[in-house]
Amino acid sequence: MRRGIGVIGVGVWGCHSLEQTLRSTGDARVVAVSTEERWGAHNYTEPPAQRGREYAEKLGAEFRENWRDVIGHPEVDIVSAMVCPKARAEVVIAALESGKHVVIDKPLAFTVEEARRVCDAESASSGRGFMLAGYHPRPLVARLVDEVAGGRLGEIKAVGIQLSFMGGVYPGFTPTAQWRSEIPSAEMTTIGSHALVTLFKLLDETPETVYALLRNQFYESYRAVGAEDWAELNLPYASGAVANVMVSRLPHKVPNEDIVIEVTGTEGYAHLSGNRLTLWPGEETVDLPMDGAAALRQTFEAVHHALASGGPMPTTFHDGLRLQLILDAALRSAETRGVVCLA
Repeated sequence: MRRGIGVIGVGVWGCHSLEQTLRSTGDARVVAVSTEERWGAHNYTEPPAQRGREYAEKLGAEFRENWRDVIGHPEVDIVSAMVCPKARAEVVIAALESGKHVVIDKPLAFTVEEARRVCDAESASSGRGFMLAGYHPRPLVARLVDEVAGGRLGEIKAVGIQLSFMGGVYPGFTPTAQWRSEIPSAEMTTIGSHALVTLFKLLDETPETVYALLRNQFYESYRAVGAEDWAELNLPYASGAVANVMVSRLPHKVPNEDIVIEVTGTEGYAHLSGNRLTLWPGEETVDLPMDGAAALRQTFEAVHHALASGGPMPTTFHDGLRLQLILDAALRSAETRGVVCLA
């Protein structure tokens, strides 16, 4: 079955890896495009309509002035909602209410209440949602997740995740007051979402409390708009386990050091760094390349399979709600400098 993709938001919140990867991994094409100023701070100089028309023409798609015409297009099966978190719930809920599938970048919405409304809309819809977040599809991380799920380490007691996006802010992006107003937090959201969704795969519990520190360590451009480039979270669980997550955007590049994971269980320990995973007891070492492009393709192949078979999505909207609850609690913790309960 060839699926039609509708794009809402052009040049906002990413470089269109969602629909482009959908096109390259399955029998799909972009059939309609719409964009406008209110979808968020954008990464181009042309007026939104001009940019949208150019993007549609490049893909052989129609351009629609009204975004609801994209959702209502009879050939659109999947909506790629490339809009900022502050406007996301409106678009996603409208698409789900029309029975369309939806793919989004993280986070699910701007607030916990909006995230709940999105999940309710999905439950009532014939459409399904996918949120792109997490490092668990990468080969070494996936192997670690499988080892944990298989019980090799016993009962998990501690997880530590350090995730740094290295080499500076990506080209063409400048933190602005508008951008900061359209996202719940800065790097705690953009990088932290990947770390936290990966944590969900390793420790499938909801923490009892959250304690968070947000910092600005490196970028004056971030500081000027009230955006953190560093975040640390402490998450204790009712089971007695604890997770510590540190995320940051660093100005320098260190090869193969974008992610470090340590997992301690009652029967073993695992350490992942760069291209190497070591598991104890036995000190088994696994070397696999951290191929981000291949992992992205694999993830979207799984999305196509889920849509065709009714099987599980790699990352669900309910994962997105869980993420939103932790991000919201972390923000309140950082603001009050105290521990926030999730119960």
